[in-house]
Amino acid sequence: MVFHTFRLLAAALGLASPLVAFSAAGAEDRVSFLGTIKPLLREKCVHCHNRRTLPDRISLETRDLAFTKTPTGQPVIVPGKPDESLLVISLERHIFHENTMPMVGPRPSAEEIASVRRWIEEGARWPRGPVGRIRPSFRL
Repeated sequence: MVFHTFRLLAAALGLASPLVAFSAAGAEDRVSFLGTIKPLLREKCVHCHNRRTLPDRISLETRDLAFTKTPTGQPVIVPGKPDESLLVISLERHIFHENTMPMVGPRPSAEEIASVRRWIEEGARWPRGPVGRIRPSFRL
């Protein structure tokens, strides 16, 4: 009886382990806000898109500020919808378009832009609080 119970338990664990491995692998394949998106926004965007440099304009300093609409009503980030997100639209514009971002400094690479697009497709998870805050390189 004990041996039979042990075999059932081992079989159940053996069947469950691929499911656990699959779900863990899926989580690892997602674009990391902290590892990919936050450093990109800090390096390429927040030096201009903060509350001090561009008051009353788009700020990417926090989740709440970034998930708003522009004064014209266009959403900056729409989770799951990169084609409706001004962030992606601005990054993907032709380099000579007047609203291409960033306007100054080096442009993100094609891989970095693809990461932003994929991050938004995946739901644009952005933590709240200090860990999700992006500070410009200068003191506010």
